[in-house]
Parts: sequence; structure tokens; C-alpha cells
Amino acid sequence: MPDSYTDGIGVWRCCTCLMPQPCACAYHAERLHHARKPSMRFFDEDKIGCYLDDIGHRVEKTKDGKEIRMVDLTLRVQPLTAELAQALDPDVRALLFNLGDALPKGKIKAIHFALVVPRQALTVRLVPESDEAALLIPDVELTDVRARVEKGVDGYALVFYASFGPVSAKDLEYLCSWHTQQRFVTFHPQEPALNFEGAAEPATAGGPRRVARTAASAQVQ
Repeated sequence: MPDSYTDGIGVWRCCTCLMPQPCACAYHAERLHHARKPSMRFFDEDKIGCYLDDIGHRVEKTKDGKEIRMVDLTLRVQPLTAELAQALDPDVRALLFNLGDALPKGKIKAIHFALVVPRQALTVRLVPESDEAALLIPDVELTDVRARVEKGVDGYALVFYASFGPVSAKDLEYLCSWHTQQRFVTFHPQEPALNFEGAAEPATAGGPRRVARTAASAQVQ
């Protein structure tokens, strides 16, 4: 029995509270509790091929009034094979692929996953054979994980948002070079930071980021 549906104008809604997904009703709060997987990594495999489809920029205010320039990336893993789905979460593999022949299930067009992912540290490489990291991104929030099929492309694409900041000019330059291209990313859980008294924390609550379309060459002022 599905717990969500797409309404007549294309909004993904909860079947219980009818609010847009992701919602905060008691039903989905319980689902999120059970959705935690034993591993703290987003993918349990290394060097996952990720396309950077979009770059968004915004400003987030901390509790003490300071402004942090944030970046929101739309990342896509395609094709999402049965092996990659298993490395993401066994339940994702079971939902998307047949048990016996590991072929994609034919009746799924798009599906949104209620995965609970702790903040991750991303190691980005230009090619999977390289041992040297081209970019290290700490404290990344991964949200809104979903799979979809695309016309003319076999199998699934896994799409998700990656939000982090602040970003240096050098890192932003690398992100712009990554835009529309594939890089190979290894995910590890972010080491917890020491909570010093008076340390600034973002005033906004965590949650999925809807990325505004911006030119990849846009510069942070």
C-alpha cells in the first residue's frame, strides 16, 4: 500500500495527512524511525559515479545573525544498478528490482525514499582509478532522495540534493567545472564537531532543499 501519491498538479503528497512530501505527520515520523539503516554511510561502496545537474546558491543566517553562503547541488546517479541500490539500502534494492533476475520493476515511474542520512563528508575524484581527491566537502546534508525512470534511458536514475557551506572561490570553481559532468564520490559520515560554548549554529531547520535554477557560472558575491 503506497504511503504517498502525486496529485493532479504534480505535487507529491502524504496519503495520511495530505500535506506535500516530505511531511511531519506521526505516520511518517514512525517510518523515518524504522528507515534508519545500520551503516552511517550514504552509499556503502566507494567512488560512486555522480552527475552534477544543477547548482543553487542561497544565504543562511545563524542564530547570532551572521550570514553563511550555502550551495545546493542536485546530484544524479545513473544508471542505478541493483548493486548500487543494495549499497544504498537493501530496502531500496527490494523496491526497485526483481528479487530473482535483478531487473528493474516495470510498474515504477518515480518513487521517493524516506531515508534518514546523517551528514556526510564527500571525497570527489575525477576518475575512479585516481587515489588523489580533487575535492573534499565536509558537513554535507543529503536530502530528498528519489528514483525515477527517464524516456530513452534504461533503468533508474537516483537523484538527491547535497547542501553545504560556506564555499571557497576555489571550491566553487571546481563545482562549476563538474556541472553536467560525472565525478566519482565516496561518502563517509561526518565526524561530530566539538560543541564549544557560543558556537554559531544555523537558524534554519534541516530538511530537503529545493534547488533554485541558477547558471553554473554564477559567482558568489
